[in-house]
Amino acid sequence: MRLKRDFSLHWKNYLILFLVVELSLEVAIIPLFNAWTSLLLNLGAIPYLSYTNALSLVTSHPYITLGLLLELIILIICVFGQFALILNGVVLIRQDEFSFRAILKNTARQLRQLDPLGIFFFAGYFLLIVPFSGIFFNSPLLSKIVIPEFILDFLLQKPLYATLLGIFYLAIFILSIRLLFVLPLMLFEKVKIKAALAQSWQLTRNKFWAYTLKLLKISFIALITNLGLIGILYSIQLGLDQNPLSALIGGSINVTLLQIGSFLISVWASVALLQLILPADVTLATYKSTKKSWLSKIAKPLFALFTLGALLGNGAYLVHLGQTPLIISHRGVDAKNGVQNTIPALRKTAQAKPNYIEIDIQETKDHKFVVMHDENLKQLADLDTSPQELTLAQLTALTVHENGHQAKIPSFDEYLSVAKQYEQRLLVEIKTTKRDSKNMLKNFFDTYKTTLKQNNHELQSLDYKVITSAKKYAPTLNAYYILPYNFIFPQTPANGYTMEKTTLNDSFVTQAKLSFKKVYSWTVNSEEDLKKAAFLDVDGIITDNVTEAKWVYHNFNANTSYANRLLDAVILLPE
Repeated sequence: MRLKRDFSLHWKNYLILFLVVELSLEVAIIPLFNAWTSLLLNLGAIPYLSYTNALSLVTSHPYITLGLLLELIILIICVFGQFALILNGVVLIRQDEFSFRAILKNTARQLRQLDPLGIFFFAGYFLLIVPFSGIFFNSPLLSKIVIPEFILDFLLQKPLYATLLGIFYLAIFILSIRLLFVLPLMLFEKVKIKAALAQSWQLTRNKFWAYTLKLLKISFIALITNLGLIGILYSIQLGLDQNPLSALIGGSINVTLLQIGSFLISVWASVALLQLILPADVTLATYKSTKKSWLSKIAKPLFALFTLGALLGNGAYLVHLGQTPLIISHRGVDAKNGVQNTIPALRKTAQAKPNYIEIDIQETKDHKFVVMHDENLKQLADLDTSPQELTLAQLTALTVHENGHQAKIPSFDEYLSVAKQYEQRLLVEIKTTKRDSKNMLKNFFDTYKTTLKQNNHELQSLDYKVITSAKKYAPTLNAYYILPYNFIFPQTPANGYTMEKTTLNDSFVTQAKLSFKKVYSWTVNSEEDLKKAAFLDVDGIITDNVTEAKWVYHNFNANTSYANRLLDAVILLPE
């Protein structure tokens, strides 16, 4: 009851607080970090930043590494600062003493007095509880702290890893509850990190389920309110869609109301959590205010400005949902219609007419090339060895099994020949290992560059050496550098980038278009992810379900119902 009364009285200030902090991060802080990273990489002539070049970065560019570590430390401080700013803002709003000058002053004083270990504890703590924190505290600075989906899929397919992952998340959830009060104690009570840990553990002793239920209650209320808002606006839009004149205008207004309402609900949830963990002596508030702050005076024009921008942007969203990307079959299959990277699967998948079929090739012991993804044949052929340890004849004699199908391992030459019969373009991923021959790449391009170019095939690889070799030996071939993680936009001679979809965002796609680079997204399977890819305007999607992808994009573009596009906005626009 008290929270409800407080929020109804001060919702405008809460909204401005979160909005100003969010915009400051998006417009100023994050671009500064990106510029800093790009400057450091340019100074070291480093074309990209990934886990694949982390070791060479440390050994060959120590000063650049130190600059990046300094950036990481400042990023941690900024994340802590964001939390402290919001926490101080909530306190001052409840006390009717809200001003950004006071918030900044209090936060700066707290940072100066804080035990440095406390900030690093906060970083580790928050990175661990990110999976549980999105509804309560969502920082753009932490947007890339996610586990790529392909890694999660791999872990969940292994019973032992899946069990360990479940135990890990359970332990983190328990810790996130037991350590709820650490940061407020450090900020407002000036308690050192060790004492704050002990006090928070004591405060939550025998109260784990009580606090868990309170958090679940807040989450449930936020979810139900969001669903109710969506249902009401969807129903209204169904009526408006009956009249073409009112459909677009009403749709723009409804999508804007959905955005504002959803943001307000998330702000309420955040405030509810913060007030739950604040010490009692700072949550006491005077509910009636006689003074009119400058924030109250500018609130209406500020909201009007953002609403106008949102209305125009949402109108554009409703009439243009992005281009339909190229559809690329992942490992040559369509809905498990065969064994990956095999000829029978190619013949079936080619009938669905994907724009490209993506395959993987590796070098053999006798320096030929075979179509195979795995570095070990155990899973598909029940043979504990690598393709590099067998000749092409030995490999093509093996039978592989998957999804109830079986087939022979094909040579790259055979696969190219069958693809030509179907006039099927290929996206060829060159996989490299430490066992490859010294001249493997030169041999590959000398043998295949003409065939690849004549049939409009393309290349991609996780190995940057493949990209530079492609530009050296076959400069007119399209070559894409595969990025499993979006740290910073790379500066390479590649024609484009194949990006794992988890961290792919509109900023990366925009930078790619400005650099005249293409972007392929992998692996895009669900209807939600397919729509997101189109909305981001990626050039192509790599999918396990070609037929379903075609169906989704056909309906996505053919359906002119603004009511349905309003529902799509729930998953598309927040990104």
